[in-house]
Amino acid sequence: MTDAGVPTDQPDNDSDDPSDDLSPAMVGAPVGTPRKPPGRLRRLLRRIPFPRPRSRRGAFVLFVLVAGFGSALTVGAVATIAYTDSVAFCGTCHTMAPEMKGYEISAHRNVACVECHTEPGLAGWFKAKLNGTRQLIEVVAGTFPTPIPAPDHDLLPSAEVTCKRCHNVGPLLAGGGPIRLVLHDRYALDPPNTRQSVALVVRPNGFGSGGPAIGVHWHVESDVEYLSPDPRAQEIDYVSVRRSDGSFEEFIASGSVTQSDNVSVDVSSLANKLTPRRMDCIDCHNRVGHELPTVSAAIDAQITAGQVSTALPSIKQQAVERLSLTYASLEAADQSIAGLRYFYTTNYPLVARDRAAEIESTIASLQTTYRLIATPEMGVAAGTYPNNIGHQDAPGCFRCHDGAHYKIVAGKVTNETIPAQCSTCHTFPQIGQYESGVLIGQRPATHDGRLWVFDHKLSVATADPTGQACGACHTRTYCENCHATTAINVSHDEMVTNHAAVIRTSGAQACAYCHAPAYCAQCHADPVMPLGPAGTGARPLLPDIDRPVANSP
Repeated sequence: MTDAGVPTDQPDNDSDDPSDDLSPAMVGAPVGTPRKPPGRLRRLLRRIPFPRPRSRRGAFVLFVLVAGFGSALTVGAVATIAYTDSVAFCGTCHTMAPEMKGYEISAHRNVACVECHTEPGLAGWFKAKLNGTRQLIEVVAGTFPTPIPAPDHDLLPSAEVTCKRCHNVGPLLAGGGPIRLVLHDRYALDPPNTRQSVALVVRPNGFGSGGPAIGVHWHVESDVEYLSPDPRAQEIDYVSVRRSDGSFEEFIASGSVTQSDNVSVDVSSLANKLTPRRMDCIDCHNRVGHELPTVSAAIDAQITAGQVSTALPSIKQQAVERLSLTYASLEAADQSIAGLRYFYTTNYPLVARDRAAEIESTIASLQTTYRLIATPEMGVAAGTYPNNIGHQDAPGCFRCHDGAHYKIVAGKVTNETIPAQCSTCHTFPQIGQYESGVLIGQRPATHDGRLWVFDHKLSVATADPTGQACGACHTRTYCENCHATTAINVSHDEMVTNHAAVIRTSGAQACAYCHAPAYCAQCHADPVMPLGPAGTGARPLLPDIDRPVANSP
């Protein structure tokens, strides 16, 4: 500094331009303000031989650096985005374990997640990424729900841009659609684990009658709308159908009717509270990419493959019960399944002694199966995610075809319902130790009466059709489908006025052979229909003394 207070013009050792040492805050600072010494990083950067951008060489180098950095950033961003669209990324989070199990054994295991879960276009991509970011935050914060709920129907892309991109519905509609034979083995819940062959034909309604045949896929050909209080449509209160010929029909669930002769009020009330949805592929194929086998089906497959021995008495019953329970952890599940050792030691000591190796291999196989159908850490057990295909293990078809959705005509409820007979979609199942002939044509006119199921005993002498007119179409196995069950013991003469006493005598399971739970729910507020192989649920009801609990041997 001079005596006048003007700074001396002494160059810095690191630069020929003293202004380089001035921070933006010091530009235009009052005369006499001391300069801040250059930082260590600045001094280091000055020692790098970097040409000034004012020269051509400097401008070229700067361009190369910026272009290189931008290219690397672009390539990295594209690679990152591509990875976030991959199956590997979707399955990274442990919360997706149940979904990945089903995906890896499904027919769509070679289809990327985004092809079904992301709408096409930039808007769909942003929507999916925002939803994924929200889920990522939940995982990091530990606030994700258990189990992870199935996606809301309204949040999924339209079937027009997903399913129909690959699947042509034309062949499914032509002539009523294809005919498919369903044939598989199942094993009874009795001590000998009796093998039963199940055979039926899924075919269009009206096939063989000479008239038009209507297949199950008519639902997506016509304009079918419904109202449901459940985001996943497990309960349907109202259905309307507008066909291509202009005809219109509407049906309402019995539980939604308050006044049968003026049901328009109930329909308006439902319409004001609920959003109408048009039926599409995923209303029935809701688990198409993530379907897991039911407990009973998984065990049947293991028995057929020889991994579970039918030489172990009641193994099917015990396996179904133990794998159907909800456990807090895999260790607890393993302990319960390993309790089969105690079961056979206590109830079948000779079996426990002579077949110890088979018991051990069965335990190991069932423990592996449990890891497929359940994920305890995510709160997922057998049946957590209902499958709408069929009606054996979840309501499925019975959400509408339950005999309790009544047709509305001129604002009044009629006695006509949405078709609910077995023959609407498939032949009557043939169940027995041996396969029998499967009938796919129309029933004779004599069989069309509503009471034929009760009155046919007046036309035949015995349950064996051999040597009788029935034998022209039916085999003994067909007749045994009913006559070998408790259903024939039900007396319907006093059913309306005193059916409680009849059921106590026959057992509620007998009713489940013909009636769906919704049939009883028309009058009963509480569930009265048992779930089981003859009803609409997967797990049979066993006496409490035979039912294992999660922490017991």
